[in-house]
Amino acid sequence: MFDRETEALLHKNLDALPQMTCSRSLKHDIDDLAALVFPSLRLAVVDDANTARALGDQVFRALKGRFSDTHITLERSARADQETVDHIRRRAGTCDALVAVGSGTVSDLCKYASFLDNKPYIVFPTAASMNGYVSANASITLEGYKKTLKAHMPKAVCCDLSVIAAAPGRLGKSGLGDALARPTAQADWLLSHLLLNTPYNELPFTLLRPLEHALFENARGIAMGDRQSIELLLQTLLLSGFGMTIAGGGYPASQGEHMIAHAHHMLFHSPAGDVITLHGEEIGITTLTMARRQEKRLRGRPSLKPQVFPEEEIASHFGFVIAHEAKKSYAAKCEIIRQAGLSNETLAQKWESVVERIAPLMIPPARIEAILDAAEAPSSPPALGWPQKSYDTAIAYAGFLRERFTFLDLQ
Repeated sequence: MFDRETEALLHKNLDALPQMTCSRSLKHDIDDLAALVFPSLRLAVVDDANTARALGDQVFRALKGRFSDTHITLERSARADQETVDHIRRRAGTCDALVAVGSGTVSDLCKYASFLDNKPYIVFPTAASMNGYVSANASITLEGYKKTLKAHMPKAVCCDLSVIAAAPGRLGKSGLGDALARPTAQADWLLSHLLLNTPYNELPFTLLRPLEHALFENARGIAMGDRQSIELLLQTLLLSGFGMTIAGGGYPASQGEHMIAHAHHMLFHSPAGDVITLHGEEIGITTLTMARRQEKRLRGRPSLKPQVFPEEEIASHFGFVIAHEAKKSYAAKCEIIRQAGLSNETLAQKWESVVERIAPLMIPPARIEAILDAAEAPSSPPALGWPQKSYDTAIAYAGFLRERFTFLDLQ
Protein backbone atom coordinates (compact mmCIF):
# COMPACT_ATOMS: atom_id res chain seq x y z
CA MET A 1 0.00 0.00 0.00
CA PHE A 2 2.98 2.29 0.66
CA ASP A 3 6.28 2.73 -1.18
CA ARG A 4 9.25 0.57 -0.26
CA GLU A 5 11.05 3.24 1.75
CA THR A 6 7.95 3.91 3.84
CA GLU A 7 7.32 0.20 4.36
CA ALA A 8 10.94 -0.22 5.52
CA LEU A 9 10.60 2.65 8.01
CA LEU A 10 7.38 1.19 9.42
CA HIS A 11 8.85 -2.30 9.84
CA LYS A 12 11.97 -0.85 11.46
CA ASN A 13 10.08 1.26 14.00
CA LEU A 14 7.06 -0.86 14.89
CA ASP A 15 7.15 -4.21 16.64
CA ALA A 16 4.36 -5.53 14.46
CA LEU A 17 2.40 -4.11 11.54
CA PRO A 18 -1.26 -4.86 10.93
CA GLN A 19 -2.01 -6.85 7.84
CA MET A 20 -2.80 -4.13 5.29
CA THR A 21 -5.20 -4.88 2.42
CA CYS A 22 -6.32 -2.22 -0.02
CA SER A 23 -8.47 -3.28 -2.97
CA ARG A 24 -10.93 -1.82 -5.44
CA SER A 25 -13.43 -4.23 -3.92
CA LEU A 26 -13.29 -6.73 -1.06
CA LYS A 27 -16.62 -8.29 -1.98
CA HIS A 28 -15.27 -11.82 -2.45
CA ASP A 29 -12.38 -11.68 0.02
CA ILE A 30 -13.91 -10.64 3.35
CA ASP A 31 -14.04 -14.06 5.02
CA ASP A 32 -10.60 -15.03 3.69
CA LEU A 33 -9.08 -11.82 5.06
CA ALA A 34 -10.62 -12.45 8.47
CA ALA A 35 -9.46 -16.08 8.41
CA LEU A 36 -5.85 -14.98 7.92
CA VAL A 37 -6.02 -13.25 11.30
CA PHE A 38 -8.77 -15.08 13.18
CA PRO A 39 -8.86 -18.81 12.38
CA SER A 40 -11.93 -20.43 13.96
CA LEU A 41 -12.91 -17.63 16.34
CA ARG A 42 -16.22 -16.19 17.47
CA LEU A 43 -16.43 -12.67 16.07
CA ALA A 44 -18.49 -9.60 16.91
CA VAL A 45 -19.10 -7.32 13.93
CA VAL A 46 -19.61 -3.75 15.19
CA ASP A 47 -21.00 -0.97 13.00
CA ASP A 48 -23.58 1.80 13.23
CA ALA A 49 -26.79 2.56 11.37
CA ASN A 50 -24.91 4.27 8.53
CA THR A 51 -21.92 1.97 8.15
CA ALA A 52 -24.09 -1.13 8.35
CA ARG A 53 -25.64 -0.11 5.04
CA ALA A 54 -22.31 0.89 3.53
CA LEU A 55 -20.42 -2.29 4.41
CA GLY A 56 -21.29 -3.75 7.82
CA ASP A 57 -24.20 -5.93 6.66
CA GLN A 58 -22.02 -7.28 3.85
CA VAL A 59 -19.18 -8.08 6.25
CA PHE A 60 -21.55 -9.81 8.66
CA ARG A 61 -23.07 -11.96 5.90
CA ALA A 62 -19.64 -12.86 4.52
CA LEU A 63 -18.37 -13.97 7.93
CA LYS A 64 -21.56 -15.73 8.99
CA GLY A 65 -20.96 -18.72 6.76
CA ARG A 66 -17.47 -19.32 8.15
CA PHE A 67 -17.46 -18.01 11.71
CA SER A 68 -19.75 -17.83 14.67
CA ASP A 69 -20.48 -14.12 14.74
CA THR A 70 -22.63 -11.51 16.45
CA HIS A 71 -23.83 -8.31 14.78
CA ILE A 72 -23.80 -5.19 16.97
CA THR A 73 -25.26 -2.18 15.17
CA LEU A 74 -25.04 1.04 17.15
CA GLU A 75 -27.44 3.94 16.83
CA ARG A 76 -26.64 6.63 14.30
CA SER A 77 -26.02 9.06 17.17
CA ALA A 78 -23.69 6.73 19.08
CA ARG A 79 -20.79 8.48 20.80
CA ALA A 80 -17.33 7.25 21.71
CA ASP A 81 -17.97 7.28 25.45
CA GLN A 82 -17.67 4.89 28.38
CA GLU A 83 -21.34 3.93 28.25
CA THR A 84 -21.10 2.74 24.65
CA VAL A 85 -17.81 0.96 25.33
CA ASP A 86 -19.51 -0.95 28.15
CA HIS A 87 -22.44 -1.78 25.85
CA ILE A 88 -20.11 -3.31 23.25
CA ARG A 89 -18.21 -5.26 25.87
CA ARG A 90 -21.45 -6.77 27.20
CA ARG A 91 -22.80 -7.66 23.77
CA ALA A 92 -19.45 -9.12 22.67
CA GLY A 93 -18.78 -10.87 25.96
CA THR A 94 -18.81 -14.40 24.49
CA CYS A 95 -16.84 -13.40 21.39
CA ASP A 96 -13.11 -13.85 20.92
CA ALA A 97 -12.45 -10.85 18.69
CA LEU A 98 -14.07 -7.70 17.28
CA VAL A 99 -14.55 -6.57 13.69
CA ALA A 100 -15.00 -2.79 13.44
CA VAL A 101 -16.82 -1.54 10.35
CA GLY A 102 -16.92 2.24 10.28
CA SER A 103 -14.76 5.28 10.85
CA GLY A 104 -13.85 7.38 13.89
CA THR A 105 -16.48 6.53 16.47
CA VAL A 106 -16.79 2.82 15.67
CA SER A 107 -13.02 2.45 15.37
CA ASP A 108 -12.28 4.11 18.72
CA LEU A 109 -15.03 2.17 20.50
CA CYS A 110 -13.85 -1.21 19.21
CA LYS A 111 -10.21 -0.34 19.74
CA TYR A 112 -10.77 0.56 23.38
CA ALA A 113 -13.34 -2.15 24.19
CA SER A 114 -11.12 -4.88 22.73
CA PHE A 115 -8.10 -3.48 24.55
CA LEU A 116 -9.89 -3.58 27.90
CA ASP A 117 -10.94 -7.20 27.29
CA ASN A 118 -7.55 -8.22 25.85
CA LYS A 119 -9.13 -9.26 22.57
CA PRO A 120 -7.77 -8.68 19.06
CA TYR A 121 -9.71 -6.71 16.49
CA ILE A 122 -9.64 -5.83 12.81
CA VAL A 123 -11.09 -2.79 11.07
CA PHE A 124 -12.87 -2.22 7.77
CA PRO A 125 -12.68 1.57 7.21
CA THR A 126 -15.73 3.04 5.51
CA ALA A 127 -14.36 6.54 4.89
CA ALA A 128 -11.12 8.51 4.68
CA SER A 129 -12.43 10.68 7.50
CA MET A 130 -9.84 10.52 10.30
CA ASN A 131 -6.32 9.39 11.17
CA GLY A 132 -6.94 6.99 14.04
CA TYR A 133 -7.43 3.65 12.26
CA VAL A 134 -3.94 2.35 13.11
CA SER A 135 -3.05 4.44 16.14
CA ALA A 136 -2.64 2.69 19.49
CA ASN A 137 -4.78 5.21 21.34
CA ALA A 138 -8.50 5.94 21.46
CA SER A 139 -10.39 9.18 22.04
CA ILE A 140 -13.10 8.38 24.60
CA THR A 141 -15.35 10.72 26.58
CA LEU A 142 -15.37 9.93 30.30
CA GLU A 143 -17.83 11.88 32.48
CA GLY A 144 -17.98 14.62 29.88
CA TYR A 145 -14.19 14.87 29.60
CA LYS A 146 -12.69 13.75 26.28
CA LYS A 147 -9.51 11.79 26.90
CA THR A 148 -6.88 10.11 24.78
CA LEU A 149 -6.56 6.62 26.25
CA LYS A 150 -4.10 3.83 25.71
CA ALA A 151 -5.42 1.11 23.41
CA HIS A 152 -3.87 -1.09 20.70
CA MET A 153 -3.52 -1.40 16.95
CA PRO A 154 -5.77 -3.63 14.86
CA LYS A 155 -4.49 -6.96 13.63
CA ALA A 156 -5.62 -6.06 10.11
CA VAL A 157 -6.90 -3.07 8.15
CA CYS A 158 -9.07 -4.02 5.19
CA CYS A 159 -9.82 -1.12 2.82
CA ASP A 160 -12.51 -1.45 0.19
CA LEU A 161 -11.73 1.57 -1.99
CA SER A 162 -15.09 1.50 -3.73
CA VAL A 163 -16.84 1.86 -0.35
CA ILE A 164 -14.44 4.57 0.86
CA ALA A 165 -14.73 6.56 -2.37
CA ALA A 166 -18.54 6.35 -2.20
CA ALA A 167 -18.69 7.77 1.34
CA PRO A 168 -20.49 11.12 1.73
CA GLY A 169 -18.30 14.02 0.65
CA ARG A 170 -18.28 15.56 4.13
CA LEU A 171 -16.31 12.58 5.42
CA GLY A 172 -13.41 13.14 3.03
CA LYS A 173 -13.37 16.82 3.92
CA SER A 174 -13.26 15.78 7.57
CA GLY A 175 -10.21 13.61 6.87
CA LEU A 176 -8.53 16.55 5.17
CA GLY A 177 -9.11 18.59 8.33
CA ASP A 178 -7.30 15.96 10.38
CA ALA A 179 -4.42 15.90 7.86
CA LEU A 180 -4.12 19.70 7.96
CA ALA A 181 -3.35 19.58 11.68
CA ARG A 182 0.16 18.26 10.97
CA PRO A 183 1.95 21.65 10.90
CA THR A 184 0.26 23.09 13.99
CA ALA A 185 0.67 19.86 15.95
CA GLN A 186 4.31 19.58 14.96
CA ALA A 187 4.95 23.19 15.95
CA ASP A 188 3.38 22.69 19.38
CA TRP A 189 5.16 19.38 19.99
CA LEU A 190 8.53 20.82 18.98
CA LEU A 191 7.91 23.95 21.07
CA SER A 192 7.48 21.80 24.16
CA HIS A 193 10.65 19.87 23.32
CA LEU A 194 12.74 22.99 22.77
CA LEU A 195 11.55 24.78 25.89
CA LEU A 196 10.85 21.93 28.32
CA ASN A 197 13.02 19.13 26.91
CA THR A 198 9.99 16.83 26.54
CA PRO A 199 10.33 13.93 24.04
CA TYR A 200 10.06 14.65 20.32
CA ASN A 201 10.38 12.40 17.28
CA GLU A 202 10.79 13.55 13.69
CA LEU A 203 9.90 10.18 12.15
CA PRO A 204 6.08 10.63 12.10
CA PHE A 205 6.56 13.68 9.90
CA THR A 206 9.14 11.97 7.69
CA LEU A 207 6.49 9.37 6.89
CA LEU A 208 4.05 12.07 5.75
CA ARG A 209 6.45 14.22 3.76
CA PRO A 210 6.22 12.36 0.40
CA LEU A 211 2.40 12.64 0.37
CA GLU A 212 1.45 15.88 2.07
CA HIS A 213 2.24 18.36 -0.69
CA ALA A 214 0.38 16.36 -3.34
CA LEU A 215 -2.60 15.92 -1.01
CA PHE A 216 -2.94 19.63 -0.30
CA GLU A 217 -2.37 20.55 -3.95
CA ASN A 218 -5.24 18.24 -4.89
CA ALA A 219 -7.67 19.34 -2.20
CA ARG A 220 -10.18 20.21 -4.92
CA GLY A 221 -10.27 16.54 -5.86
CA ILE A 222 -11.61 15.70 -2.42
CA ALA A 223 -14.51 18.09 -2.97
CA MET A 224 -15.17 16.47 -6.35
CA GLY A 225 -15.01 12.92 -4.95
CA ASP A 226 -12.03 12.06 -7.15
CA ARG A 227 -10.95 8.52 -6.33
CA GLN A 228 -7.21 9.16 -6.63
CA SER A 229 -7.47 12.14 -4.28
CA ILE A 230 -9.44 10.06 -1.77
CA GLU A 231 -6.89 7.24 -1.95
CA LEU A 232 -4.05 9.73 -1.38
CA LEU A 233 -5.95 11.11 1.61
CA LEU A 234 -6.47 7.60 3.01
CA GLN A 235 -2.76 6.80 2.71
CA THR A 236 -1.87 10.06 4.47
CA LEU A 237 -4.30 9.38 7.31
CA LEU A 238 -3.05 5.82 7.80
CA LEU A 239 0.56 7.03 7.95
CA SER A 240 -0.46 9.70 10.44
CA GLY A 241 -1.93 6.94 12.59
CA PHE A 242 1.25 4.91 12.39
CA GLY A 243 3.17 8.04 13.36
CA MET A 244 1.10 8.35 16.54
CA THR A 245 1.81 4.72 17.41
CA ILE A 246 5.54 5.23 16.84
CA ALA A 247 5.44 8.36 19.03
CA GLY A 248 3.64 6.51 21.81
CA GLY A 249 0.62 8.82 21.73
CA GLY A 250 -1.24 11.42 19.71
CA TYR A 251 1.57 14.00 20.01
CA PRO A 252 2.45 14.35 16.28
CA ALA A 253 -1.20 14.81 15.24
CA SER A 254 -3.05 16.29 18.20
CA GLN A 255 -1.99 19.38 20.07
CA GLY A 256 -3.43 22.86 20.55
CA GLU A 257 -5.87 22.61 17.66
CA HIS A 258 -7.42 19.47 19.15
CA MET A 259 -7.45 21.04 22.62
CA ILE A 260 -9.58 23.89 21.29
CA ALA A 261 -11.97 21.45 19.59
CA HIS A 262 -12.26 19.32 22.73
CA ALA A 263 -12.85 22.40 24.87
CA HIS A 264 -15.61 23.52 22.56
CA HIS A 265 -17.21 20.07 22.65
CA MET A 266 -17.28 20.15 26.42
CA LEU A 267 -18.64 23.69 26.40
CA PHE A 268 -21.19 23.70 23.64
CA HIS A 269 -23.41 21.02 22.12
CA SER A 270 -25.72 21.65 19.18
CA PRO A 271 -29.41 21.55 20.05
CA ALA A 272 -31.38 18.57 18.77
CA GLY A 273 -32.14 18.96 15.10
CA ASP A 274 -29.06 21.03 14.27
CA VAL A 275 -26.46 19.72 11.85
CA ILE A 276 -24.05 17.41 13.66
CA THR A 277 -20.44 18.41 13.07
CA LEU A 278 -17.70 15.95 12.21
CA HIS A 279 -14.45 15.81 14.16
CA GLY A 280 -12.24 16.62 11.18
CA GLU A 281 -14.46 19.53 10.14
CA GLU A 282 -13.89 20.98 13.59
CA ILE A 283 -10.14 20.33 13.41
CA GLY A 284 -9.87 22.14 10.07
CA ILE A 285 -11.27 25.26 11.73
CA THR A 286 -9.29 24.97 14.97
CA THR A 287 -6.12 24.28 12.97
CA LEU A 288 -6.61 27.55 11.12
CA THR A 289 -7.12 29.31 14.46
CA MET A 290 -4.01 27.69 15.91
CA ALA A 291 -1.91 28.48 12.83
CA ARG A 292 -2.81 32.15 13.12
CA ARG A 293 -1.89 32.14 16.80
CA GLN A 294 1.41 30.39 16.15
CA GLU A 295 2.32 32.75 13.32
CA LYS A 296 1.63 35.78 15.53
CA ARG A 297 3.73 34.40 18.41
CA LEU A 298 6.62 33.45 16.12
CA ARG A 299 6.74 36.99 14.76
CA GLY A 300 6.75 38.58 18.20
CA ARG A 301 8.31 38.27 21.63
CA PRO A 302 5.84 36.16 23.60
CA SER A 303 5.78 35.54 27.32
CA LEU A 304 4.42 32.74 29.46
CA LYS A 305 0.83 32.97 30.57
CA PRO A 306 0.61 33.42 34.35
CA GLN A 307 0.51 29.89 35.80
CA VAL A 308 -2.62 30.40 37.86
CA PHE A 309 -5.52 28.01 37.35
CA PRO A 310 -8.82 29.96 37.07
CA GLU A 311 -10.86 27.27 38.82
CA GLU A 312 -14.03 29.27 39.40
CA GLU A 313 -14.13 30.53 35.83
CA ILE A 314 -13.60 27.07 34.36
CA ALA A 315 -16.20 25.56 36.67
CA SER A 316 -18.70 28.24 35.63
CA HIS A 317 -18.20 27.36 31.96
CA PHE A 318 -17.48 23.62 32.00
CA GLY A 319 -18.83 22.36 35.33
CA PHE A 320 -17.11 21.26 38.53
CA VAL A 321 -16.24 17.72 37.36
CA ILE A 322 -14.28 18.96 34.36
CA ALA A 323 -12.72 21.77 36.40
CA HIS A 324 -11.51 19.24 38.97
CA GLU A 325 -9.90 17.02 36.32
CA ALA A 326 -8.45 19.99 34.49
CA LYS A 327 -6.87 21.34 37.67
CA LYS A 328 -4.87 18.13 38.08
CA SER A 329 -3.71 18.19 34.45
CA TYR A 330 -2.72 21.84 34.66
CA ALA A 331 -0.81 21.27 37.91
CA ALA A 332 1.18 18.53 36.18
CA LYS A 333 1.99 20.89 33.30
CA CYS A 334 3.12 23.62 35.70
CA GLU A 335 5.39 21.12 37.43
CA ILE A 336 7.03 20.23 34.11
CA ILE A 337 7.56 23.94 33.41
CA ARG A 338 9.06 24.40 36.88
CA GLN A 339 11.41 21.43 36.55
CA ALA A 340 12.59 22.70 33.17
CA GLY A 341 13.41 26.07 34.72
CA LEU A 342 11.39 27.91 32.10
CA SER A 343 10.68 31.56 32.89
CA ASN A 344 10.03 34.64 30.83
CA GLU A 345 13.74 35.40 31.00
CA THR A 346 14.83 32.00 29.68
CA LEU A 347 12.02 32.07 27.11
CA ALA A 348 13.36 35.36 25.74
CA GLN A 349 16.88 33.91 25.58
CA LYS A 350 15.75 30.85 23.65
CA TRP A 351 13.12 32.43 21.43
CA GLU A 352 15.29 33.23 18.40
CA SER A 353 16.47 29.64 18.14
CA VAL A 354 12.90 28.40 18.68
CA VAL A 355 11.71 30.49 15.73
CA GLU A 356 14.54 29.20 13.56
CA ARG A 357 13.49 25.61 14.24
CA ILE A 358 9.71 25.96 14.04
CA ALA A 359 9.05 28.59 11.36
CA PRO A 360 10.21 26.43 8.41
CA LEU A 361 7.78 23.66 9.41
CA MET A 362 4.69 25.87 9.25
CA ILE A 363 2.08 26.22 6.56
CA PRO A 364 0.87 29.85 6.44
CA PRO A 365 -2.69 30.36 7.69
CA ALA A 366 -3.70 31.83 4.34
CA ARG A 367 -2.56 28.61 2.64
CA ILE A 368 -4.49 26.45 5.12
CA GLU A 369 -7.60 28.52 4.49
CA ALA A 370 -7.11 28.19 0.72
CA ILE A 371 -6.83 24.39 1.03
CA LEU A 372 -10.06 24.22 3.04
CA ASP A 373 -11.79 26.47 0.53
CA ALA A 374 -10.57 24.35 -2.40
CA ALA A 375 -12.08 21.29 -0.74
CA GLU A 376 -15.28 23.22 -0.01
CA ALA A 377 -14.70 22.44 3.67
CA PRO A 378 -15.79 24.71 6.57
CA SER A 379 -13.18 27.30 7.49
CA SER A 380 -14.88 29.40 10.18
CA PRO A 381 -16.95 28.72 13.33
CA PRO A 382 -20.19 30.12 11.81
CA ALA A 383 -19.88 27.59 8.98
CA LEU A 384 -20.45 24.86 11.59
CA GLY A 385 -23.15 26.76 13.43
CA TRP A 386 -20.81 27.50 16.33
CA PRO A 387 -21.59 30.69 18.27
CA GLN A 388 -18.52 32.92 18.18
CA LYS A 389 -18.83 33.59 21.91
CA SER A 390 -18.57 29.92 22.84
CA TYR A 391 -15.70 29.44 20.39
CA ASP A 392 -13.77 32.35 21.90
CA THR A 393 -14.34 30.85 25.35
CA ALA A 394 -12.98 27.50 24.16
CA ILE A 395 -9.83 29.19 22.85
CA ALA A 396 -9.38 31.13 26.08
CA TYR A 397 -9.53 28.08 28.35
CA ALA A 398 -8.30 25.20 26.16
CA GLY A 399 -4.75 25.51 27.46
CA PHE A 400 -5.92 24.82 30.99
CA LEU A 401 -7.70 21.56 30.17
CA ARG A 402 -4.83 19.33 29.05
CA GLU A 403 -1.32 18.64 30.28
CA ARG A 404 0.41 19.35 26.97
CA PHE A 405 2.43 22.54 26.65
CA THR A 406 1.56 24.40 23.43
CA PHE A 407 1.43 27.87 21.93
CA LEU A 408 -1.79 28.24 23.95
CA ASP A 409 0.47 28.65 26.99
CA LEU A 410 2.14 31.74 25.50
CA GLN A 411 0.76 35.27 25.35
